[in-house]
Order: sequence, then structure tokens, then C-alpha cells
Amino acid sequence: MKECTRYARMLGSRPGELGPEEEARLAAHLAECAACRARLADDQATAGWLSEALELAAARRDFTAFADQVMERIPADAWKKEESPRKGLLRSLRAFLGRHRMLAVASALAPVLAAAALYLFLGPPSVTPEPEEPGVEVVSETLSPTVLDTSDGPIVLVSDPDGT
Repeated sequence: MKECTRYARMLGSRPGELGPEEEARLAAHLAECAACRARLADDQATAGWLSEALELAAARRDFTAFADQVMERIPADAWKKEESPRKGLLRSLRAFLGRHRMLAVASALAPVLAAAALYLFLGPPSVTPEPEEPGVEVVSETLSPTVLDTSDGPIVLVSDPDGT
């Protein structure tokens, strides 16, 4: 009898609720215990009665006026013609701004205040003049100079008048 109380809760389990070990122990207990086999047979016999009783009760109920009763509960102004989405959007935006004026002002001023803070923090933009081209003037009476412009700067080559 002590074991029957342990397995009584397992008798009403659905397929898949018990693990393999529990199913094996329950099957071994049912093979030995006639009282638990009888209880399981009673449970299986009455399992479909409740659902059948509910179906019969629902079949006796008349649902023909159900839709009419639901429609009577809906207010008459719920069936107003809907406005175009654009008018509805503008109206809802105007209503929102009317209710939340401070939020609208703050959201409009936020970018201006952020730009002013950046200007004060970074300072006015500095205008740097374009660098002038380096002017290299090489003058010699006895030597013939050649100036080469490179990415590192000008290079001056000096040679004698005879080319050496």
C-alpha cells in the first residue's frame, strides 16, 4: 500500500510526461498490483466523459443571436469613416505637440544648443592660408645651377660651365 501512494500520481500521467525509468517502474508495479490496475482502468474509462459532456452542453446552446448581441454592445460612433492617413498623421502630430509643448521646444532647441557647445568647445574654425610654393633662386656667375622639384623639396644641382 505504501508503494501504491508513490505510483498513484503516475497513473494519470499523459504519454511522454514520465521518463523511461519512471515508466519502467510504473509498469513493474502495475504488473504486481491489482488495485492500481483497477484504478488505471477506471481512469481510462471515464477520461472521455467530461469532453463528451461539454460538447453535448455546447450543442444544446443556441448561438444564433450571439453575433447580434455582440454588435449591440459596440458603440454607434465606432463605425465612423476613417480619415486619410495624412490628415490623421497631421492631426495626431498637432495634438501631441499641443499636449507636450515643452518637449517640442526642447527637441527643437537641442541641435542648436549642441552646435553652440561644439563651437565654444572647439573654438572658431581657423583659416590656414595655402602654403606658398617655395621660391628658390640660385644665382651664380661661374656655375650653372639646375633646380629639381621633388616631394621632399627642391634640390639644387650645381655644375661647372664646362659640364663637370
